[in-house]
Formats: sequence, C-alpha cells, structure tokens
Amino acid sequence: MSNSGSTERKVAIVTGATSGIGSWVAESLHQRGFAVAVAGRREKEGQEVASSLDPTGSTAIFVQTDVSSYQSQSKLFQTVWQKWGRLDVLIANAGTVDRDSKYNFGLRNASVTDLPPEPDTTCTDIDFKGVIYGTILARHFMQHNPQGKGGKIIVTGSMIGIYPCATFPEYCGAKAAVHQWVRTVGPLSLQKDNVSINCVMPGGVDTPAMPDFDVAFLFEHMTLKSNLLRGYDLFIDDAENRRTGQCIETAHDKIYEWGHPGYKSGAFGKRTEKVYEPWFELMHGEKSELPGAMKEPPKKGPKIIAVTGATGSQGGGVVNVMKKVDGWKVRAITRNAGSDAAKKLASEGIEVVEANFDDEESLKKAFDGVSAIFAVTNWWEHLFQGKSQEESGIIEEEQGMKLARAAAATYTLEHYIWSTTPSAKRMFNGKLLTPHMDYKANVDARIKSELPDLAAITTYLYFGYYPQNMAFFPLIKPIHHPGNGHWIQAMPTKPDAKVLTSGDMTVNPGIWVRQVLATGDRAYGKYANVALEKLTFREMMDMWSEITGKKGVFMETTIDAWTQLWGPAGNELGLQFKFGEMCDPWEETEEFISPEELGIDRNEVVGFRGTIEGLKHMF
Repeated sequence: MSNSGSTERKVAIVTGATSGIGSWVAESLHQRGFAVAVAGRREKEGQEVASSLDPTGSTAIFVQTDVSSYQSQSKLFQTVWQKWGRLDVLIANAGTVDRDSKYNFGLRNASVTDLPPEPDTTCTDIDFKGVIYGTILARHFMQHNPQGKGGKIIVTGSMIGIYPCATFPEYCGAKAAVHQWVRTVGPLSLQKDNVSINCVMPGGVDTPAMPDFDVAFLFEHMTLKSNLLRGYDLFIDDAENRRTGQCIETAHDKIYEWGHPGYKSGAFGKRTEKVYEPWFELMHGEKSELPGAMKEPPKKGPKIIAVTGATGSQGGGVVNVMKKVDGWKVRAITRNAGSDAAKKLASEGIEVVEANFDDEESLKKAFDGVSAIFAVTNWWEHLFQGKSQEESGIIEEEQGMKLARAAAATYTLEHYIWSTTPSAKRMFNGKLLTPHMDYKANVDARIKSELPDLAAITTYLYFGYYPQNMAFFPLIKPIHHPGNGHWIQAMPTKPDAKVLTSGDMTVNPGIWVRQVLATGDRAYGKYANVALEKLTFREMMDMWSEITGKKGVFMETTIDAWTQLWGPAGNELGLQFKFGEMCDPWEETEEFISPEELGIDRNEVVGFRGTIEGLKHMF
C-alpha cells in the first residue's frame, strides 16, 4: 500500500475528537509525541482542536468523519495513511446518547393501529457499528506499518454498559455490545495480527453530551479527567503490547479492571464460550489457534478424573472409590510410572500418566481431556528431604499454583477439587505460623485472585487428623513402655483438645470427591470437611486401647521438648496442635457445604473406630 508521506512519529487517530473526551485524548497523545488525526463531524470545532495542537498541520490534522458510515471511516484511514504512512493507535471514542425515547410513553392511549414511529438508532450506529468499522479498518492498515505489523485499538466504553441506567436504554445496550466486542475480538486480534484491543469505561464525565453534569452528579461521583487519561495511558504504555480484550473502569480517581464474569452454571457456562475450531474455520477461513479452542467434538462416554498423588494417602483414597463409579474413568498422575505402586494401578486397568509438579507443561499434558481434577501437594516430602519448614511451604505453594494454572488451561475441565487446610497465619494475623497449612491456604487465595475462572468451578476439601498415623507415623504412634507395659502417646497438646478426624484415608477421600462431583455446581466455591467427627486426643487414645486391648496413655508434652525429640517435623505438628487449642480451625461457616448437602451416606464413611479396627493387626 503506497503513501505520499512518512513520519518517525507514532500516529494516532482519535474519533469523536472535536470536544470532550476525544479532544482531551488527542491533546494528551500529541503532547506525548504522536502525530494525531482529529476525527469528527463538526468541521469548525475539529479544525480548532487540530490547529491548537499544531497550526502548521505537520503533526495534527482534522478529518471530517461520520463513524456510522464505513465509506466515511475508510476515507479517514486513507487520508491518515497518505499523510504519514503509518498507524499505531486508534482511539475509537465517537459516541452519542439516545436520540429519542424508546419507551413511547406518549402513545399509551393510542389505538392499536396507530403504530409507534420507527426508532432513531443513530446511537447504536455510532457507538457500536462505528467501533466495528474502525476495528476492521485499523487492523487492515496496521498490517502494513513499516516498523512491523501491529498496533493498539482503545475503545471508549461506559460504566452504564455494565450497570444499566434506564435514562439511556439504547446507549446502555450499545456500550454493553462494545465491551463484549472488545473481549471477544481482542485476544484473537493480538494473536493473529499483533493488534491489541482494549476498552476504557468511564462513569459520568462533564462533556457536552448532556447538560448540567455538575448538577446531576456530585463531584466525587464523576470521573476526573486526569484519571480518565490515566486509563488510556495504561494501554498506550503497554510497550510489549500484551494487554488485550480488557475492560477497565475509570472511577473518580481510581482504576479497576473488569475481568471474566465467571461461570455461575459451571461446565455449562464454560462450554458456551469455547471456540469450536471446525465452526471457526467455516466462518473465518482458518483456525483460531486460541488456547483452549476445541479442535474436535467433545468426547462422549465416561468422563475422566485426573488424580494427583495417586499413589499417596489422599490420592489413593480417591482412586479406590472413583475407579468403581459408573460414568467415570480414573487417570492416575504420578512422578514415576515405573514405581511398584504405579504398576499396581496399571495392572488394575487404571490409566497411569507421568507428570512432575515442578513442570507445568507436563501437568497440562497430563490433564488433557479430563473433566475433573483432584489436586493435592505434599509439604512433608520437602521437609523430609532437608528443606526448612518455610522452604517446604514455598515449594508447596509454587507446586500448588502450577497445578492450578495447568488446570485452568484445561478447556474440558468441569470441576477442580483442591486439597487444602485452614491457615493459622491468616486466622491470627501472623501471630501463629503453621507453614504446612499456611502455604496451602495461600494457594486457595491465589486461585481466587489470579485464576477467577478456575475458582468458579473449584471445591476446597479440608482433611484433618489421619487415624492411620497411629500405625505408621513415628511421631504419632503409641510407644511401648517396658517398665509398666503401658503404651504412651506423647504429644504437645492438651488431652481434651478436639481435632477433626478424617477417618479411613483409603476410602473417605474418594467418597467426598465422588459426592462433590455428583453435587456439581452447588459445590462450586465451597469448602467441605472430609470428616464426620471431631474427637479429643484422650478419646482417641481411649478408643485405641479399647480396640487393641493394650493399656494406652496420652501424655501431654511441650512443643520445645517435642522439637528436641523430633526436630522440624515435631515443631510443625506442635504448631498445628497449638492452632487447634486456640480455636476450631475446621469450624464450618457459610463458605462450607455440609455432608448432608453433598449426600454423604454416614454408613459408608469409615470413622476413627472403624479405621483403628481395620489396623488392629498392626499394633
């Protein structure tokens, strides 16, 4: 495409620039060193704005434009290209409010044959169609930029495209359409053509659009000019051109990003927005290649649940139950598919896939095509490998987020189930630290803040005290005292302190996961305790004695003594027990979904007594 002139300056087109927001943005861009084309319908005012920027016409011109006309916008872009030979930024700002009332209140008593007049849809033509025309033309010209293809399109939206205002129904609808246009076209435009598309949404701004703004609005309820310009600058200053498809609210003096609305209906809502590549190619002549686009029809038949830590306590319990559930297949995720435990799973017909929690790409591959994921991390593993309590927590949080990000990238995912814990640090504002709990809870918070789409389909499971630890974990196992024949369980907690007991870990995790999946969207965003009982340490020791026939005694010791005996592991458990003395960490709040709501059958759940009875031969 030829041009008669060229410039080293970046070039911007600003529509609706004869007054108000457009003129402010044009002035701001010119001050930043841009050559600016002032576009608008009113010639006198437009010439005045352009002349105020540069009377010589070298770096600022006015082009009379009606954005509702594709031909008029085409002439605008051609004029700019012939003048400067490049286009870096389009500010699609032109707009107007409703030209007439769509309510037709004056015709309430008209006869049925006295039809309402054809409505004036100039607002839609300018505010929405004008943006479509401008986007198409800007992307075309930006492909021919001599410095390399690409550029930025920034659209002026409005907060009443988010919050409907009955005074301006057509304007609200047009601006809402603009916001959705930006969200829809922006990501693909950047990926395919290096053109970002974003939207600045002000509130009330004192412009000629309506009279007496300072009467209708309090000062603090209007968007400041300085904050409005800061919104445009946010995208203009994006040197690497990474932001796209974003809508930001420029409130009075602050900026807020408006992200994805989330999936209230879960998998149903998630599927509706997915690009189906065969349709996209049919419509547009090539594949979208967007992340998460569906390359083929969804698979029918059994759904797949990926179970991380499938050879461990929690994951193993999930596998044991889910492998028997009709309509589901288990994909066991493990670091070592050649281990004896993994081979045993494979021998049972379970799909075993190798992945590493430190390798996000391996997790994405392992999660490919799954409908559900049970995710669990192991803080203790890092501690026993020589890391400190804090270092183990940092590693666990990183791994938890890699799992979450890999899950978020899985377009088939319908339900994410994250094994987590309460946090003493969060509950007591840092006065008590329990790293093996705190860092898991950090992942909860980060899923909600950094991955809201994933959070919308996530259920959080709290696991408590494992009865199996009395048989297998040296710190918890009762120790035989040869002097009197008693079995001593010495721990740094009060004997009457209550703790959530998760029962038999070979089945209970799977029962809860199965019921969470059966409950579906009613479990989204909820926490659930994987347990039906809370017992004191004395009650558990008494029950152990009754079942085993051995005289058991619970003995309280101190954290310091236990730390001397067991090192960092003892210190960590001691901190957890102290947490349990200070409050009930597993107290159910409005964030929780109850066992009854999940449809848990109490007769199926194996509690503390049943677990110890099953392990009696180990004592």
